[in-house]
Amino acid sequence: MQINIMLEDENKQGIINLKNFIDKASIDGIEQIEIARSDHADDQMGAGAILSTITAVFTSAENPINELIKCLQKYVDNFRTKIKIPDGKGGVIEINHGRSMKPEELKALITAIQLSN
Repeated sequence: MQINIMLEDENKQGIINLKNFIDKASIDGIEQIEIARSDHADDQMGAGAILSTITAVFTSAENPINELIKCLQKYVDNFRTKIKIPDGKGGVIEINHGRSMKPEELKALITAIQLSN
């Protein structure tokens, strides 16, 4: 299962900090976390410019998703930012700082992530 996580900030250091924050959380069931990069032209070297998106690949169990969302909520509270997660239906679910998710919002987000895969 895969999820895309978009950070509202456009600077590359913010997305690197988010990736490191998720890595340090050591969530069981997450197989890999990668920073999305843009395609690069044939005459360029390297892996492409850093985009403001992270891709997380994890097992299809509900617990890793739940732990990842809790981790993301802690990140937005600490760094006073906003994270967006596409719901697979063309919409976007936002996690904002200073506002805890209610249990039904958390369940809706987990369901949306599972349905988008």
